[in-house]
Amino acid sequence: MAPTLGMKITNLRRRRGREWLWRNPDIPYQLPIPGSSYVETADSGGWDECFPTVLPSRIPGAPDKMPPLPDHGELWSARWESRIYEHAEGTVVSGTARGVALPYEFTREVQLSVSEPIVTFRYRVRHLGGDPFPWIWAAHPTFGVRPGMRIVLPTVSQVRCAEVIGRTDWTYGEVQPWPLDGSGDAFAFPEQPGWAAMAHADIGSSGRVLLQDPEAGEWVDLLVDPAEVPQVGLWLNCGGWAPGGSAPYYNCAIEPSIGAPGRLQEAAGDWGVAPTLHPGEERAWRLTVGLWTEED
Repeated sequence: MAPTLGMKITNLRRRRGREWLWRNPDIPYQLPIPGSSYVETADSGGWDECFPTVLPSRIPGAPDKMPPLPDHGELWSARWESRIYEHAEGTVVSGTARGVALPYEFTREVQLSVSEPIVTFRYRVRHLGGDPFPWIWAAHPTFGVRPGMRIVLPTVSQVRCAEVIGRTDWTYGEVQPWPLDGSGDAFAFPEQPGWAAMAHADIGSSGRVLLQDPEAGEWVDLLVDPAEVPQVGLWLNCGGWAPGGSAPYYNCAIEPSIGAPGRLQEAAGDWGVAPTLHPGEERAWRLTVGLWTEED
């Protein structure tokens, strides 16, 4: 974890285990530059937090002269205060940042279990101002994937497309059955690359998403309470997208989310799933990540 890089998580692995997080071969880790492009300077891979928007967005109800919220929100370029401490249940790294465009305090605590390959993320956002505002949050871990790996959403039957690149059979806002391009219980990354898509879904009663590597017998298990974190976003980049001049990536982002789609203005508008934080209000939620193998 790198506190000076917006509390980016740079590695997610077991001891002597595989690295699950993707690293961008074209963009090095570097100190964030407020006002710069996330895609051009900070899309270096790893795990970021997106708040109070994911995609660049006007703030609903704000004056037109007010600048929009930046791509991937404010936290990746924020100055975080951090500390690390130990207690009986494990090691905790805590970080806190304050909003620029909106009056909030955002805290994330990351706890490593003593006895199991489990990481527990505890989040809290607190309103520090005098007027309510809408918001969305998404965890943004970017995973390295290859053909044959699978995403399992145990209690999802359909997803809604928010962005489609390289194919004409899906369109923005269209509802598609899950799993996309397949049958059974999982989406399998295809052998033939050349497209990318962003989709959102209600995560359902299980609150669970699995990223599986059947060939290696390993998987990542992401678990939330759906009453706290009701949505999930999926960025499926099957060799279909990269910023100008770079070779298209093969990766994915699995994003447990509060609100959808990624643009706050749309989430608070047509999609109608952006919560509102009121003066003095605090909201808290939790995400658990397990790294498992067939030997466990």
